[in-house]
Amino acid sequence: MDGLRPAGRAESPVKVLLRHLEPITWAYFDFLLVNGITWLWYVLMISGRPTYAWVFGPWMTGLIFGSCITLAGLVFGLYERKTLCARTRILVRSALTVGAGLVLAYACIFLFFYGDTSRWLGLAVGAMYCGTALPLRLAAHEAVLSRSRRALCVGYEASVRKLAAFLERAVRPPVRIVGYVDVPREPGQNGSGGGGAGCGPEEGGGGRLPRLGRVDDIGPVLVRHQIDEVIVGSEVTARPDVGHAVLACLDHRCRVTDQPTFVEKLLGEVPAENIDAQWFLLADVQGSGGYETAKRVVDVLAAVTGLAVASLLWLPIVLAIRLESRGPALFRQKRVGLHGREFTLLKFRTMRLDAEQQGARWAERNDPRVTRVGRWLRLTRLDELPQLWNILRGEMSIVGPRPERPEFVEQLSRVIPNYRQRHLIKPGLTGWAQIHLGYGATVDDARRKLCFDLYYLKHRSIDLDLSILIRTLGTFLLGAR
Repeated sequence: MDGLRPAGRAESPVKVLLRHLEPITWAYFDFLLVNGITWLWYVLMISGRPTYAWVFGPWMTGLIFGSCITLAGLVFGLYERKTLCARTRILVRSALTVGAGLVLAYACIFLFFYGDTSRWLGLAVGAMYCGTALPLRLAAHEAVLSRSRRALCVGYEASVRKLAAFLERAVRPPVRIVGYVDVPREPGQNGSGGGGAGCGPEEGGGGRLPRLGRVDDIGPVLVRHQIDEVIVGSEVTARPDVGHAVLACLDHRCRVTDQPTFVEKLLGEVPAENIDAQWFLLADVQGSGGYETAKRVVDVLAAVTGLAVASLLWLPIVLAIRLESRGPALFRQKRVGLHGREFTLLKFRTMRLDAEQQGARWAERNDPRVTRVGRWLRLTRLDELPQLWNILRGEMSIVGPRPERPEFVEQLSRVIPNYRQRHLIKPGLTGWAQIHLGYGATVDDARRKLCFDLYYLKHRSIDLDLSILIRTLGTFLLGAR
C-alpha cells in the first residue's frame, strides 16, 4: 500500500533519527551521558588530588548520578513521547529531572555510602547535562513539528470549514488538512448538524477545502492523498457508515481522532460546546488521590511562606490605598468555589467605593473605576496577596480556574454549555486560562476561558501546575495582561 504513495522530499537523516527515537533510547542516553560527565569531571578535576573521600571510586559515583537522574526523568515523564510535542513541557520536565535527580544522588551518597562529594560535581553534571541533552531534545521537538501530518476530515461541510478556519489561527500547526469527504445527511436532518470546533471560529468561518469524495469512498482517497490522520466530526461519530470508514482508516494505518480531541491536543483547550457527559466519564476528572494530597501540601506550605513574606508589604500597600481613597483597604466579595459552594474572597481594594452602585459589572481593560494605586496593584498582581488566606483555609488552591461571582455564574451557566463543570476542582490564584488569555469582559471571553479550564480539569498534574506557575511568573515580569 505504501508503495502507491509518491515519494516525498528527502529529509535530513538526523531529523528522521530524532523524530523516531524510542523513549527507552532517551533514558539510556541520559544514563550514559551523566556517567560520561562524571568520569570527565574525575579525570579533569580529581585525578592526582585528594578524592574527597570517594572511597568507592568514580564508577560508583557515575552510576549513582546516572541512575538518579534517569529515575527522576521517568518519574516526571521526561521520556514520554508527548513531551517532545511541547517546548514548555521539555523545559519544565528537564528542570524537574535535573533538580530532583541531583538531590536524590547526593542523598544516596550521604545516607548509604557516607561519602563526602564535591558540590561542584553536581553543578558540573547539571550544567553539562542541560548543555547537551536539552539542545538535543529541542532539536527533536523541531523535527517532530517540521513535518506536517496530512489530514482528512470526515463530516458535514459546514463543520469541516469551521475546523479549517480554526486551524488557520494556529501557530505552525503540525497538521495540514488536504480536504474532506462528506457524509450524506440522514432523512429529515437539516442545518449544519452542530459540531464544529466549539472554541474556534464563528459560524460561517472560512477555510477553502476541496471535497475529495464521499465517506463510502474513503479507502482510495487515503492512498491517493497520502493521508496520515483522519479527523471525524463529533456530529457524525455515531453513524454506522462513519464507523465502517473508521475501520478502513485503521486498515490503512492512519491515525483516527475525533474533532474535540484533535482541538484539545493541538491548542491545549477543550471545545466546551462539543462535549457531553461521556467526555467527563472518559476524562477521569476526579483526579488521583496522591496528586490531590500533594497539591494540598504544596498549597499550605506556599500559603504560609507567602503570608510570612507578604507581611512586609502589607502595611505599605494598606497605607497607599487609604491615602488615595477613603474606605477599607481590604475588599471582600462572594465567589463560587468547589462544587458550587460560595466563599468570601479577599483582595486589596483596587476600585473606588462607588464602583458598583449600579450593580455587578464585568471588569474591563483600562477600567475607569480602578484607582491609580489599584492599577499598579493589578499590574503586579499584588492585589491578590490576601487570597493566600483563602488558600490556607482550603477554599482555593495556588493553581486552578479563577473563581467567578455568583451573579456571573448564574448568567453564564444559562448561555454556555458545561459552564458549571469548572467547579469540579478548587479555584486558584492563577490557571491555564489566565496564562493564555487576559481579563475577560464578555460572554465570549468566558466561553473561551472555559475551554482552557476544561483542559486543565482533564490534564491537571504536578508538572502542568509547575508549568503554569513558571509562565505566570513570566506574565508578572512582563506586566499582567
